[in-house]
Amino acid sequence: MFDRVNYVVLLILILSSCDNRQENRLCIAKVYDECLYLDQIPSPPSFQDSVLFVKNFANNWATQKLLLKKAEFNFKSHPHYIDSLLNVYRQSLLIHYYKEAIIQENLDTIISDSLIIDYFEKYKENFRLKEDIIKVQYIKIRNIAPNINFLTSNFSQINEQNIDTIQEYCLQYAEQFYFDSNNWISWTDFSKQLPIEGNYIFNQTRTLLKKKSNFELNDSLFTYLVNVQNFCPKGTSSPLEYVSSIIKNILINKRKKELINNIEYELVEEAIINNNFELNE
Repeated sequence: MFDRVNYVVLLILILSSCDNRQENRLCIAKVYDECLYLDQIPSPPSFQDSVLFVKNFANNWATQKLLLKKAEFNFKSHPHYIDSLLNVYRQSLLIHYYKEAIIQENLDTIISDSLIIDYFEKYKENFRLKEDIIKVQYIKIRNIAPNINFLTSNFSQINEQNIDTIQEYCLQYAEQFYFDSNNWISWTDFSKQLPIEGNYIFNQTRTLLKKKSNFELNDSLFTYLVNVQNFCPKGTSSPLEYVSSIIKNILINKRKKELINNIEYELVEEAIINNNFELNE
């Protein structure tokens, strides 16, 4: 990192200063009557050349100033139009943040399981699967791993008695492993990890998955152990646990909308009562 003195010297060598000094500040770039001062430039990242960083910053600064000047010149005959746009944007921004503040303060985000179940049962047809999903246990391990036979012989029967031993082994030798068979995952996404191309076992994928079977795959470097715990095919109704988080978000967004609608209604009613709003017919 350049020290302060070298930093200033290099800036002077690279950039032509325009009337360099104003109130003891170094002006390193100038667009019309507006200066970019050295103290306005942030410190460059440690991995980037300081001089190049400053030059790029100055170029970007100048580009924005020139674009603004050109825009002001082209729209100078429509000042009221620009002002009205700015006013609309300001109003929208204020209303948006006011609504967000109301939501933050008043929204109840606790959604009970019973509400999720009720919504799921009512709209079950809206939650048909668009892809095959599975519950699976999985290990990817190098073919040269020590005592790999221990793993292959025990993987199909993972239980409370041997799970700790198998996990300890995988922590030492496996490239990847996944034992949480409680969560549904996309078969398409999961299968990308497997050497599927040219493997006969995947000729009838749907039949394979329906068996909820254990199978082993190999390539030149790795052994892949897969234990399909459960399977739901595309087009069937989603398991509740697979879509529960989606339903929760739907219900929260519904509450948000109801909350804002109620606030807006109360504001109008209050304004009418206080003679702050009247509708001429």
